[in-house]
Amino acid sequence: MSVKDSHRLFLRTLMTRPFLPEREVKRVYQQCCEAFDEDYSSDQFQPFLAKVNKIIQPLFLEVKAGVSENEGIKYYALINTTEDEHSKMATDYTPNDIAFFKKAIDLIINSDDGSVSSMDLMNVASDLEKKMLCTYAEKLLKRLVDDKWLTESSGIYYLGGRAMIDIDQYLKREYKDDLSNCMMCDLSAIQSQMCQHCQEKLHKHCAAKYFNGRAQRTCPNPNCGAQWTHEVPIIASTSTDRSSSSSRQAGPSTSQAGPSRSRSRRSR
Repeated sequence: MSVKDSHRLFLRTLMTRPFLPEREVKRVYQQCCEAFDEDYSSDQFQPFLAKVNKIIQPLFLEVKAGVSENEGIKYYALINTTEDEHSKMATDYTPNDIAFFKKAIDLIINSDDGSVSSMDLMNVASDLEKKMLCTYAEKLLKRLVDDKWLTESSGIYYLGGRAMIDIDQYLKREYKDDLSNCMMCDLSAIQSQMCQHCQEKLHKHCAAKYFNGRAQRTCPNPNCGAQWTHEVPIIASTSTDRSSSSSRQAGPSTSQAGPSRSRSRRSR
């Protein structure tokens, strides 16, 4: 297998910036090819990525795509393909940090709307076997948000895009009776709307895209077609670069590589 310098530079870049929006990843791909006068095109991006993944497969690594539920934006992440969630986070977080995060996941998965309040998370911190100070928990939450494991809005926390990609298999294994896939994108649906007739789900951002401009709002399940009773979200004019503004840098260098509101999802 022929490994080019552009592949090596692309990998070095993702090692330092392992979670990026699609547009940013494609920009990195272009810059890596330009750095070594190699041809590139939008049509060649996926074959390039397939070659990179073949290179790193023996190392139990993969560049994998997914969608942030909160934004509806496609991301790429360099992930560890082992199913042990501890090995994915152990280099940056303590065992107690990971225990806190897993409790947060449990509250999010089992809530009605795929979220958990900061108040509930402070309660989690004090209920851990090894109790966590609230001041430490607040700093930990900020780190989890900065690292894209969680997203936050007005004191309400959701699973971040990195979690949806990196620990997707863990979520499916641990919550197989609580998780189902979106009818449109076939990815795990946590922040979603559910058809009251067939119980199938749509991500909120997928519902916004699907029903945009449609006079009749019926379930997209071809075996259902019942009236869609949910309020359909409005498509936001959000650029894929919104969450990458802080990571936007000069190209890769060739010289170096609110109130408590958790409710039970099961009670629907």
